[in-house]
Amino acid sequence: MWRERGVRRPAAWRDRWRAFLERHRKHGPLLAFVLGFVYDSVTLTRIDRWVDNLILLGYLLASGILIALIGRAERGRLRSPRLLRRLDLMTWGVHFFLGGLLSSYVVFYFKSAAVGRSLIFVGLLVGLLLANEFFAHRLRDLKLLLPLYYFCGSAFLTFFLPIVVRRMSAALFVASGMLSLILTGILGLAIFGCRREAVRVFLVPMAVFGGLLLGYFGDVIPPVPLALKDGGIYRNVRRVGARYEVVYREPPRWFFWRRDEREFAYTSGDAVYCFAAIFAPTAFTEQVWHYWQRRDENGRWITTDRLAYTVIGGREGGYRGYTVKRKIAPGRWRVEVRTAEGRLLGRIPFVVVPTSHRPKRLRTEYR
Repeated sequence: MWRERGVRRPAAWRDRWRAFLERHRKHGPLLAFVLGFVYDSVTLTRIDRWVDNLILLGYLLASGILIALIGRAERGRLRSPRLLRRLDLMTWGVHFFLGGLLSSYVVFYFKSAAVGRSLIFVGLLVGLLLANEFFAHRLRDLKLLLPLYYFCGSAFLTFFLPIVVRRMSAALFVASGMLSLILTGILGLAIFGCRREAVRVFLVPMAVFGGLLLGYFGDVIPPVPLALKDGGIYRNVRRVGARYEVVYREPPRWFFWRRDEREFAYTSGDAVYCFAAIFAPTAFTEQVWHYWQRRDENGRWITTDRLAYTVIGGREGGYRGYTVKRKIAPGRWRVEVRTAEGRLLGRIPFVVVPTSHRPKRLRTEYR
């Protein structure tokens, strides 16, 4: 009857949809990866949100349970027929939970990463995230699963423990790695029992722990949960009520995006201000240092001043503070923003250019 009236069958759109999905089936994992990462980037706004952290903790524990079940099944130690029939589903679950963890880590660690070596660690996270997405069929190999699980546990505890105790230190980083080793060791015992094979497999997570320690003390791992949200060089900074007033030379029209004075026109008597906004979790207290450094004729950065102030966490846009330097020499300069332990939060480079006249066109903004 549908043909006689010249009207398409109602189910035709379903057939076309199925055909479309079949044609583009190979692009499904890539699309899911991109959509998932965009979703995490939009929704994971603060590293100290308890709901998000409890979800990540749930992912970590759930993936550990599934890895233990998969490991026991692979070694013939899982007796439940119901669970054995769901081995593929458990593998997909590990893929989902580890992917959720790694995607969140990329967002959080990227926000804390300064230029330079800390981006190496973010690149490692991206590489692991891509490997988890496109090599999910390897997620039954315990030689890969246990080190990956250890890494995910350590990366989570690295920022979760400082949020809980409201401070950060090298001791807490070591404690994060040790706790993750304990969790991974429990998995190994659940899978292998008290056997030599468990010790051999456990050596790889221990090697990963050693690599993370080197990365921490070498400024490769970003200083989560702290992050430099904003920073710039100005002619004057002062507090006006709840805001900070910053003044800088108005940039040329072709540099319309500039909001500070990275090429500082200096005359005798001028002061140079470095303003920074640093995000820290709620109730978190940390001393922050500004290292004023000048590049000498040999290309080395020489620290001329170390100035500090205390950051109090909780503000969405970051705790705002500034330091000031007077009688500054011409040349290339930068201000390194570091924690009390010397962890690098970011660098603010600028050039001091001597001039005989102060700029006439100035711009004032409020932060």
